[in-house]
Amino acid sequence: MTKSHLANANPFEGPRQAFEVVGREVFHEAWRAEYIEDPKGAEHREVLLILRNALRSGDVSAHWHTLDFKHSGDLRPRDADQEFFRFILRDDLVFHQDMNEPVRCSIHIEQLRRWVRGKEIQPTSPTQLAKNQCLDWLVEIFSDPQRAIPPFEALKHDAKNRFPRLSDHAFKEARKRAIDITGRYDLAKAGRRKNPIGK
Repeated sequence: MTKSHLANANPFEGPRQAFEVVGREVFHEAWRAEYIEDPKGAEHREVLLILRNALRSGDVSAHWHTLDFKHSGDLRPRDADQEFFRFILRDDLVFHQDMNEPVRCSIHIEQLRRWVRGKEIQPTSPTQLAKNQCLDWLVEIFSDPQRAIPPFEALKHDAKNRFPRLSDHAFKEARKRAIDITGRYDLAKAGRRKNPIGK
């Protein structure tokens, strides 16, 4: 592509492309395209948070319009800061709280790239990612009251098989945090757990 073509290219892209740009800037060669399809993954959530913070900053231009083109405007920092604002990456949309509906959104990609580079955001280390993923997994397990929870050592073994970079210490920390999040303090007690139904 020639320089003249680049100069005339539309600098604005949708949320999916913006997500990809942030991911590549933060994770570099460790970035995987499939992270966009994994909303429970730590990498996915980290990139979404950075993208939202970029739009909140006021340093990255973005525009929106409703799907019927009847309403449009600039996406303001306060729009991205609202409680129900969210990215709907599957459909390349964002949910605009004031409109109370999903809208098309175009984000200035070069401004976004410069913002991320200017922040010198460090990606979460692979070991920290493993810990975050383990935490999500444990919270899901502990949140199900019908689920039988394996003993500590068996659970740790399963976790380390699922998340190879997970250390013993990281597992202990993730388990303790998952107990706090879910309120399953019965799991923190030493010894055999009593059957909740009876003796």
